[in-house]
Amino acid sequence: MNSDFILTKDNVFNLEECKRLIKTYKKNLKLHNIIDYYYSDILIKEFKFLDRLSKVINVYIKTYPEINLTPSLWALDSLRFKFFKKGQSFKNYHSEVGLPTPYRVLGLQIYLTNNKCGTEFYRSKKIIESKIGRVCIFPAYFTHTHRGQIDLKKERSIITGYYSFCKHEGKIK
Repeated sequence: MNSDFILTKDNVFNLEECKRLIKTYKKNLKLHNIIDYYYSDILIKEFKFLDRLSKVINVYIKTYPEINLTPSLWALDSLRFKFFKKGQSFKNYHSEVGLPTPYRVLGLQIYLTNNKCGTEFYRSKKIIESKIGRVCIFPAYFTHTHRGQIDLKKERSIITGYYSFCKHEGKIK
């Protein structure tokens, strides 16, 4: 059994769906004020593929059932389209939990382009290659500190998201 708590699923999205997502969210890009990339926030209720993400998170729960031993409910609470020009990347190691985001439980990445780079995890040295339609889910904590690798030849597009503890009744995992 895989015990690194990183789940990768291929072909969750097809090429045409990835192209459509890029076209949709690339229209309203903003430059991030700290890290060198462009982004567009996505309203969860308007994201047309929530059913696909639900299937992947259910596989995560089956693979790592201890995630449901937490005393609080958690749910998908944010999605963001990210666009990196050639040579750009979220290249500094980081985790997804900090003072501004203390309730994050899991990180989510949807790879929309094929690139000769990916997401590199610090401790395990595992690299999840950027491949069209691939989804990766991993713990948001320091145990899964990671960074984006740089592609010097091609632009890169991904969607990131977070499953976080929530207070609202009616929210489901």
